[in-house]
Amino acid sequence: MRNIKLTLEYDGAEFFGFQKQPHHVTIQEALEKALSKVLNQKTKIAAASGRTDTGVHALEQVVNFKTKSLRKIGEIQKGLNAYLPKQVAVRKVEDVPFDFHSRYSAKSKTYEYLIWNDPIRSPLKASRAWHVREPLNLTQMKKAARFLTGRHNFKAFTASGGSAKEMTRTLKQIQIKKQGNSILFIFEADGFLYHMVRNMVGTLVQVGRGKLMLSEMYKILHSQDRKKAGVTAPAEGLTLIFVTY
Repeated sequence: MRNIKLTLEYDGAEFFGFQKQPHHVTIQEALEKALSKVLNQKTKIAAASGRTDTGVHALEQVVNFKTKSLRKIGEIQKGLNAYLPKQVAVRKVEDVPFDFHSRYSAKSKTYEYLIWNDPIRSPLKASRAWHVREPLNLTQMKKAARFLTGRHNFKAFTASGGSAKEMTRTLKQIQIKKQGNSILFIFEADGFLYHMVRNMVGTLVQVGRGKLMLSEMYKILHSQDRKKAGVTAPAEGLTLIFVTY
């Protein structure tokens, strides 16, 4: 028996998230169909590093599956990329130790969130960025982000419907960069709660708009009350960039 690790890149705009669901097209469904064809037997993945939501993208999503197949790594990659939809590609295929688990073996994950900050919308960025028309104060957002880094209970920034019972996470870094008319947020943590990144971005944007004071960010974090935080940023601006093992 082999344990095989796949690194995927995908545009999530046309998928109902990663996790397989009845009556919806998902990344997992497309991947398992392709795997079953390549390996000539019904194959399911054992796990994924994260269950990205509807419309969320990935540059390096990691999954693993167990198989008795003796097919070569290169043949598996070539076959999968032939059968997968054009929005999904397998960037790398590796044999890994049998105890490797794409979710539980992960030490940290890095997400990026992109905002198109311009009075005029960008049709080319519509599926990859949140369009925010008003000018945003980067200096204030960076100061507010400092309250979030470190080990905290992030209950105020998680949505209902998540499966996590423990709300404490270590947010290793938040970077906020301006690139022309775009603003890029980079988040690295040992794990993320349901909608955590999108809720943090939505709250930081409220600070950037001048609708939240810096001191309120500290109060929101420690209130553990989702209703006190900002809006949930749209899914299309979010991309899973990297998983560290």
